[in-house]
Amino acid sequence: MKNIFTLIFCLFLTIGSSQELKALELLPPESTELKDLSFLKDELKEKQLIMLGEQTHMYGNIFEMKARIVEYLHQELGFTTIAMESSMYDIWKMNKSEFNPDEFNNAIYGVWSSTIEFQRLVNYIDKNNLKVIGFDSQVINSSQFIEDFYDYCESQHITFKLDEDDLGIVIEGILENLTVEEDDITYENYEKELTRILAQIKKLKDNETNYYWKQFTKNILASSQDAYYNKEEIMATDLGDKNHNIRDKQMADNLLSYIKRNPNEKIICWADNIHIINDNSSITKPIAKDFISMGSYIHTALKDKSYSLATIHANDSLFESRIKKWALTPIKSNSFENELSGLGRPYLFITSDQEKMHSLQETRLLNFIDFTTARLDQLHDGYIFFQNATLPKRQATTDSLIVSDEQAELAKSIAQIEVDANVILKGQVLDKESNEPIPFATIILKKEEIYRVADENGFYELPVKKTMLQNPSVVISSMGYDSNTITLKELKDKSYLKPKFEELSEVVITGYLLPKTVLKKAVLNKKLNHPTAPFNFHRYGNVLVNKNDTTKLDLELITKDYDAGYLSPFVISQRVEQIKWNKNSTPKKYKLSSQFFSYRQNAIRYANILDKRKYKKFELRFVKSNDSNDDGVYIIAFETTRNKWNYTNRGYPTKYSGRVYIDKENFAIVKVIENWETRLNKVEIEKYYKGYENYKNIVQMTIKEENICDYTAILDTGKLYATRYFNRSYEEYTYNHGKTKNNVYERDSYLYDFELKNVEEIEYYENNNKKENSLNRVNYDKAFWDSFYKREISKQLE
Repeated sequence: MKNIFTLIFCLFLTIGSSQELKALELLPPESTELKDLSFLKDELKEKQLIMLGEQTHMYGNIFEMKARIVEYLHQELGFTTIAMESSMYDIWKMNKSEFNPDEFNNAIYGVWSSTIEFQRLVNYIDKNNLKVIGFDSQVINSSQFIEDFYDYCESQHITFKLDEDDLGIVIEGILENLTVEEDDITYENYEKELTRILAQIKKLKDNETNYYWKQFTKNILASSQDAYYNKEEIMATDLGDKNHNIRDKQMADNLLSYIKRNPNEKIICWADNIHIINDNSSITKPIAKDFISMGSYIHTALKDKSYSLATIHANDSLFESRIKKWALTPIKSNSFENELSGLGRPYLFITSDQEKMHSLQETRLLNFIDFTTARLDQLHDGYIFFQNATLPKRQATTDSLIVSDEQAELAKSIAQIEVDANVILKGQVLDKESNEPIPFATIILKKEEIYRVADENGFYELPVKKTMLQNPSVVISSMGYDSNTITLKELKDKSYLKPKFEELSEVVITGYLLPKTVLKKAVLNKKLNHPTAPFNFHRYGNVLVNKNDTTKLDLELITKDYDAGYLSPFVISQRVEQIKWNKNSTPKKYKLSSQFFSYRQNAIRYANILDKRKYKKFELRFVKSNDSNDDGVYIIAFETTRNKWNYTNRGYPTKYSGRVYIDKENFAIVKVIENWETRLNKVEIEKYYKGYENYKNIVQMTIKEENICDYTAILDTGKLYATRYFNRSYEEYTYNHGKTKNNVYERDSYLYDFELKNVEEIEYYENNNKKENSLNRVNYDKAFWDSFYKREISKQLE
């Protein structure tokens, strides 16, 4: 009976007459049976390149259906190469060693690698030894790319006419954040230099290495032009015009040049629907019709040897992950999607080679919501229809801690929120020696769960209950000053902090060494003084989340962590081993340890002040600490007026400053303090938080963030490992109603029990089905925590 059912199913269901739309029913995406795809033998006859599209990179069952098609194309039609819409460079780098699923997932974009459904393709590639290439002009590991680019140019005796460090800074800004840095090099000179280098590479011998670096240099140029000339964001609804598809043109060049070098390979291209459009000319929208997609270049060059297979769905709603809610996306009654939905089948194939497809139809292929009129047979050669496209299965991702915990709280009227206070204490924080205001000083009553940050002139308002005026202590602090702890009843309208540092003359203190010279030695010695090989450690972490003077989360946990070394671009991963929930008002929100510890923790790995090219762009000066424990180190104060991601690692204007502590004997970095102070007005908020509903009614934002890393020599290795990470972020929002809200997010970590030999690699959560970093994998163990606290107290007494 089962065989009869399968046979009937594999005969397909042809729906409609010759005058109507014809469609073939397909098996579900999760099926391992492939006979329902046998129609592809005739459909794809003599094709060399099959382009498999998907709508918006966000649906798990579409990924799985595409994986099924890949399996069929390989087994029945002899396709052996997978071309991913991911970094050409990163996949090329991965291919220098034997294929490894983890390395492949790291080399492609997270929209796929983080999903369970996509792992079907990964496992199939691994099992069947398929070849994988990338064709996207973008780069994932930009810092390694720049080093490899310079090494290649040196090996080919290609010299630079511009300063190499300045050139590297511009390339990094473009590859990481699509911003052009013109503080040191004008874009005109930068583009001219890359064009000159490309011309020299083209003159070299035609071999695999030179071919790839020719393409990589073209990719840098394309990304640079995209960042510089396309000032405004191109929305998917309009795509852009012929001047705005630089990336598509270069991706086509990457694929076509590869095919030219490998004429006998049969290739499957995995990409977005928009990139594989054959011809946009039938689109009635005035902007979108002029867009030239990658597929158009390929279709023109390969003619009948290429085939574009798109996916389309009839979902009536869209999950907006940024604001955690569903938005309605109704299907128009006269649309292509509506007609397919009316056929009453969950999965269908529709060929464009039929009369019904030769007329103009409305479709949502180009956008999440908006419908566009076009000839579908000209857009793609065939379509796979999903009655319902499902969200991918994946581990929970880190949610931004903005404004509120749930969407319901956001919907509350600001007028309903009351300040739980009977008294507003107002004051100002001043420098004890100069009597100058101390901007962005922090004022904290931790036990009472109250956190505040002073404004640019040191003024603050502290809401307290009258019952607090007798006993609680308040801690006033700011980077570069000794903290001041006093009782609340002693708090005056003016509070003074004593400077912790004093300015020094370079000549007197360092024997003619300049701050830049000392910092340069420390940066160049990072490989010597700090770990580059993988290692494990245990972490005691304490996480605190406070919203509007109420602690929502107070969590202590012990994790075993895996760090691949400071050169690795990947975040630290961990396994939760012990947990203690002191308070948790939103249990559904916090599920994984990576929600707390996947931020840019280690300054040696991430801080731009320690970048070998950027440190010289900072304003540097020596300071002396009043603490005798700091006598053996150089202390360099830094700050920058360059207000871009390239220097601040923030997407909005901020004042970035801090201190770097460097051992005088070996120039090892022993401590880094980073400080961000930000005030944004309504216009700036609208610019930098465009599209985020949570920020819609905010007219002013204050952000104060501090990050502290301590480094200690471990196990007689001579290398200094991070032994403490501390990060606190304070955010205050003023709404158009005049009311305010505030958030505090604090993470304190102490690292111990380092293991350098028998290192266990702990999978990062996106690819880890075991949920080792789940906060629910262990229960509270009172005996452990009692013992742990006793051990820690003993260490402190020692």
